Amino acid sequence: MNATVFDVKKGVFQVSVDELSQRLQTDGFFWIDIDGASVEELQLVATALHLSEAMSSWLPRFGQRARFETDRQQVRISTWVVGAPGVPIEVHVLFTQSWLLTVHAGGGSSMDRARGIYRNVVETSDAQHLGLFIILTELMASFDPLIEQLDELLYALEGQIIQAPTEAQIEQLVRLRKQLWSLHRIWEPQQRTAKQLSFSLKRLPGMSDRVADLVRDYAERISDLMDRIDDLRQRATEAMESYGTSVSNRQSQVINRLTIISAVFLPMTFLTNFYGMNFHWMIDRLQSLKAFLFLGVGLLGAMLVATLLLFWSRGWLGEKQAKKLEAVANALTLFRPKAADSKNIRARGSPPAQPG
Repeated sequence: MNATVFDVKKGVFQVSVDELSQRLQTDGFFWIDIDGASVEELQLVATALHLSEAMSSWLPRFGQRARFETDRQQVRISTWVVGAPGVPIEVHVLFTQSWLLTVHAGGGSSMDRARGIYRNVVETSDAQHLGLFIILTELMASFDPLIEQLDELLYALEGQIIQAPTEAQIEQLVRLRKQLWSLHRIWEPQQRTAKQLSFSLKRLPGMSDRVADLVRDYAERISDLMDRIDDLRQRATEAMESYGTSVSNRQSQVINRLTIISAVFLPMTFLTNFYGMNFHWMIDRLQSLKAFLFLGVGLLGAMLVATLLLFWSRGWLGEKQAKKLEAVANALTLFRPKAADSKNIRARGSPPAQPG
């Protein structure tokens, strides 16, 4: 277990479970961050913090729904952070007027960033409440690189599907949809409950309007994140529909080619069958080299050329259709912003709130 304590007066230090009770003797606000603790170790932490039976049993119980519960003594939150391999990790947050506790298994870089920002607001009167908001914001911000990565992957798949659809692409789309659905399932309950969070936090003693505004901003950022996730889900669905359309178009092209080949050889087959009939009148009269070259070779060649010219003039040979598909692909490339451009647009349109 890794336990990091950020004390308003003592600074940042590491503690073990055995010395937790002695090292937490302070008259100031502190934040303890616990990473990778076992159930037994969390029970010792609950004992050191004098938690109730309900709270001590809740801390190690991961795999729950999103939770924002407040009363006049504490705030209990279940949220998520993105780990190193891009997998969401559940985080339990417990907040009181005296201390702040976070329990998780991974996602340490986000906690390090939160502690770095927390140092800038530690001297303010709202330090303890701002610390809660900072943690929630940093945990949610860890999803931004993952969303951008999925956006770039989806953008590449959309272009590949138009140019040359393959089975590997549809497999990637299926995995992408599952990942987006898991993100939607994680944040959708929090989107509902976060809207009521600012009103609930006003009941806590010492809660200022400034902190309430920051919490409302946090709820709005959750809504923005949900909009991006839903947009990617919609694009993934449309990409799968485009894949089916592209495959159908290519199958239609193959059938058209087979039909054209059959149509080209159909009149030639008729001629060969006609002149292959053993009529004595024809056998007696068609005996010269000129008749062979004209009827046996020239007539077949002329019919072949005439058939191909007819199909070419009507656009049945696939050239015009290929040009149309190429024009559609070029139009999508020109008018759809790249993932990096959309990232810059979003960054300019909705700058994150800076506490303090």
